Parts: sequence; C-alpha cells; structure tokens
Amino acid sequence: MPSASSERFGRDRRLRSSRDFEAVKARGTALRGRHCLLLVLAQPGESTRVGFVASKRGVGGAVERNRARRRLREIVRRRFPRLPVAGYWMALVAFRSALTVTHQELASDVERLLASCGALAPIEEQATP
Repeated sequence: MPSASSERFGRDRRLRSSRDFEAVKARGTALRGRHCLLLVLAQPGESTRVGFVASKRGVGGAVERNRARRRLREIVRRRFPRLPVAGYWMALVAFRSALTVTHQELASDVERLLASCGALAPIEEQATP
C-alpha cells in the first residue's frame, strides 16, 4: 500500500495549552469575520498551529460548542496544505452564527480571514492538457 500523507488534523498542528492560547490572545492580532474571530501571532521558526475556541457565553451549551469547533476544525483541516509550514499560531473563536450558517458561507469567512492575515496561499491553478 503506498504511503499517502495523512489528512488528520493531528496534535502537532493544534494549539493545546492554555499558555499558547494566552500568548496568541495577548500578543496576536485580531481579525473579525461575520461568523468567527481569528487571532494570529507570528512565530518565526515555530511550526504553524491552529486552535479552536467556542465559549459557553458566545456559542451555547456543550453540544453547540462541540459542533462549532468541529465545523471550524474541518474547514481549516481541508485548507491546512495551503498554510505555511512554519511561522504562525492562530486561534479561531466561533460566534453563535457559526452553528446555523451554511458550510460554504462559514468556509468563505474563514478563508477570507486566513488570506487577510497573509497565511493562506492561493489555490494553485491546474495545468490544462
């Protein structure tokens, strides 16, 4: 079986410790979208990592918070190959509207935020034969 690159959004790609989240919150730049907030901190030499936040006050109960985080995580996971390998720590904070908006609209909002901070590379044009 050929070895293919994993599409998992593994632990090494995520912000996990409260210390990392606090650093992004304290020293990072905030970019507000319609359905989420992106906090970005330049970390030269560190691998790019992304964290996801959905607060009880901002989103709702446990089921809603988990759904909001899953939706954001899947959107970023699909676009992770277009993010730089190193240089950014990012935290996406879900708003309540992230639960009810269509997937395409939420994905467009996240892409716009990632592109505006300079972290998202454009989609490569496929050569036509």
